[in-house]
Amino acid sequence: MCENKPKILVVSDVHLGSLDCEKDLFIQFLNRVINGEFGSELQAFIILGDFIDLCTDLPRTLLGRKKVQKIFKLLLEIKEKMKLVFLLGNHEIPVTRDYDEKFERRKKKFLRKFKHTKFNELFGSELYYQYLLLKKYENEDMLLMYNSREQLENNPIKKVTIEGLDLDSDYRCFMAHGFQFESEVYRFFVGQLWKSLISSNKFEVKETYDYFWNQIIRNGRKIKPIKFEDMKEELAKLKSKSIKSVDTAFSELNILEFNFLKSSMRVMKKWHRASKPTYFLKEIKKFLEDDDYDFSKINHVVYGHSHYKEISYATINNQQVEIINDGSWQHIQPSYVEICGKGKMYLRTIN
Repeated sequence: MCENKPKILVVSDVHLGSLDCEKDLFIQFLNRVINGEFGSELQAFIILGDFIDLCTDLPRTLLGRKKVQKIFKLLLEIKEKMKLVFLLGNHEIPVTRDYDEKFERRKKKFLRKFKHTKFNELFGSELYYQYLLLKKYENEDMLLMYNSREQLENNPIKKVTIEGLDLDSDYRCFMAHGFQFESEVYRFFVGQLWKSLISSNKFEVKETYDYFWNQIIRNGRKIKPIKFEDMKEELAKLKSKSIKSVDTAFSELNILEFNFLKSSMRVMKKWHRASKPTYFLKEIKKFLEDDDYDFSKINHVVYGHSHYKEISYATINNQQVEIINDGSWQHIQPSYVEICGKGKMYLRTIN
């Protein structure tokens, strides 16, 4: 842990509702936060998107899961102790076309799905944004919230003072989920699939995607040999369920729908092969050097999305920019970022 205790903690890509989500480790981590293990100076807890995975689960089934309920209860405790902030990711809202213009409407639609539940306090509009900027503002160290690039950097929707950071006047840390750094070509093709899955009300469709993405593609296995019965048998083992109960769950998914979903996963496989850290570094540079916006002062970036944890440096807008991928709580050893005095950032791994 940093010598001067963290003022802000940042996590990303928990993917509640999907296979391989490290729920137990995340529960342990939240308990550490609540129990004060990160010190008394901690003032904000940020989740950079894809906290919930609506590509793989339905709100009603997700909310019925005991470990998910435990996580929500712990977050409510954290919310009482410090500032809790969520950014939205591509497994929570569609990201096709002009994502800035459509963000407010998509956010409202996402929040409505959880409005009349016992955890509705975690789904207030004031907790969710698209971008964050940590900087000196009005002579105070502030975390500034935005929903579009046009609002950066002087028109924040909300401002939160973070005490004791002692930021330099030129410090700018920009945070986003990371789908914003996708090339337009990949965001068009893969974004359509994410959008269709988020809008689907069929659990078996989401479960099929969950299986192919998290068990087949992410583990380097071939898509083509997998048959419908193979998937059901493997899911029964993974979830410790009888094959009869899995058959029942998939009774409304016919072989044609299965084959269509299976073929669409080839797009995901191509995207997975392309979405390496070097790809995102190139796209982040393009994003920050876009002539339509002035991001010339940003010198730190924190994002998630790609499920790679890494610290990189790149020359962008004629200055060195520190770029941290916050990792995920799925597929790899979970990680998080501590932001300490002077805005120094440390990427930590859960052992």
